[in-house]
Amino acid sequence: MAGLMEIIAEAHVFAEKTGLGADVLERLLELNFGTVAHSDSVRMTTGVYMPGKGETPWSDLNLALKDVGHGVESAKQAGVSLKVGNTALEHLKRAKAYSDENGQRPLDSSSLYGIVRQDSGLDFRTEYVKKRDQ
Repeated sequence: MAGLMEIIAEAHVFAEKTGLGADVLERLLELNFGTVAHSDSVRMTTGVYMPGKGETPWSDLNLALKDVGHGVESAKQAGVSLKVGNTALEHLKRAKAYSDENGQRPLDSSSLYGIVRQDSGLDFRTEYVKKRDQ
């Protein structure tokens, strides 16, 4: 699941930076990949990845770190390289560091989206999140 979220995060950043737009991508994900991909997409575009101040994450980042870390480690022990899984885990760790640097603000497991945004020269927070948190 973290790998799918990683790919969707990258697709959203690509869509934003190229002018394709989130609406077009979200519809494409819904029609071609179903409810799970669409749900992950909506978590990013509606700011769930970074819950409002005082709100609880839908799926806590700390649980994702534990679960994805366990999956990646199990794969490693079996001699399997999970490149997307490793990338997602690294992004989740960096999202945790972002949380720590911002007053331990609770983040959702989809917060790897904020890191993908940063790596592409965007702010961790979307305009939607900035406006909501004013």
